Amino acid sequence: MGKIDVYQSIGGLAPDAVQKIVDRLEFRGKDPFFAAMRESYLDRMDLSSRTRVLDLGCGTGVATRALAMRSDFKGDIVGIDLSDALIEAAKGFAAHEGLSDRIEFRVGDCHALDDADQSYDAVVTHTLISHVTDPGGLIASAARVLGPGSPMAIFDGDYGSMTFGAGDAKLNASMVKGILDAVVANPHVMRQLPGLLKQQGLQILDFIPDVYAEAGEGSFYANLAESYVPMAIKAGTIQEDIGPEWLSGQRAAVEEGTFFGACNYYAYLAQKPR
Repeated sequence: MGKIDVYQSIGGLAPDAVQKIVDRLEFRGKDPFFAAMRESYLDRMDLSSRTRVLDLGCGTGVATRALAMRSDFKGDIVGIDLSDALIEAAKGFAAHEGLSDRIEFRVGDCHALDDADQSYDAVVTHTLISHVTDPGGLIASAARVLGPGSPMAIFDGDYGSMTFGAGDAKLNASMVKGILDAVVANPHVMRQLPGLLKQQGLQILDFIPDVYAEAGEGSFYANLAESYVPMAIKAGTIQEDIGPEWLSGQRAAVEEGTFFGACNYYAYLAQKPR
């Protein structure tokens, strides 16, 4: 754990790279299967009894807006992200969807929250913990502002399981490693969460495992590759002469109906004892 990824250094990225991240987050948030995984853990949080929810690492506000649009939740939401650019994008999307009155977006470090102790009755960390510098510190910060008996949801990919199947197996494995080295600081952190949660005195209430896989057709993982391979080339984790050729092969696999991509995703629901 502890590698630098593009989400930790987004303030130093060129505008076109930032836009690629915005586009990827919004594309992913609208993907039916990915959205269903999000709604699955939100369904188990008893949101009807919550009045103030914190969305950590909110990005462009995909999960924040989904919370605000749920019929079983009438409370307020605070979304916090390290990136000024992503917060500005989040404000714009929320305003466009008429949700600004329900949501407060602000820039902040999720490892060191300014909020008072026990100031929220639910916390969501949606695809955040794989990108942070200190997963244990993030959980400790979230636990401090969470009220006793209130739920914390942590959802992310087990990116150590991510794979592409079309083409040469060794090259695919090398490309996945190059993508992860540039984009995901903690590719195995979801396997370590039982221990990290226990260290912060949190009890696991529920665990939801999913596999998102595409065979034949490719959309979700093809978009992932198109979004992140150029960033990995820029970061030097994928060779400039290999990345475009591999992408071309994946595009051909999509057109031929021979594409394959897969990754495990997990959601944990935890709470502080009353």
